[in-house]
Amino acid sequence: MNVMNRGKLPAFAVIATVFVLVAPACPAQVFKCVSGSGQASYQALPCENDGGRIDLPVRDPAPGEQAAARTRMRKEQGFVTDIESAREAARRSARAEQKQRDEERQAHEARCASYQERAERADADARMHLRRNRHKRDHELRARTLRDRYFSECFAAD
Repeated sequence: MNVMNRGKLPAFAVIATVFVLVAPACPAQVFKCVSGSGQASYQALPCENDGGRIDLPVRDPAPGEQAAARTRMRKEQGFVTDIESAREAARRSARAEQKQRDEERQAHEARCASYQERAERADADARMHLRRNRHKRDHELRARTLRDRYFSECFAAD
């Protein structure tokens, strides 16, 4: 589902917003280091070859910016909550559908086994009525009918 993938970005945005709001307001030290090949890199630790030091001022967000960030965070949290609710509803629906399919499959298997069992009993009954042709034919017909049902419902469905 495409809806599920969209929830990752707002969750990241919520976390980033929280870090911005909670981050302490202190000046950070950044060291610019130049390698032997002339490539510049920036890091939090002093350079091995005494690279230049840069102080980056960190400013506190204005109260209006903080309020706007909180409002955005609440909206994004609501969006994430909606996405999670939709995901959980989809999971519950999928579990219910799977359970229904399993129950239908079990009922189908039981019905197919019943056809075979009843056909075998009808054959046994037909063998017992060797002298009475009328009963023997009834049992044979019942066995044939059950085998036909077994074939048409149990093999044709697969």
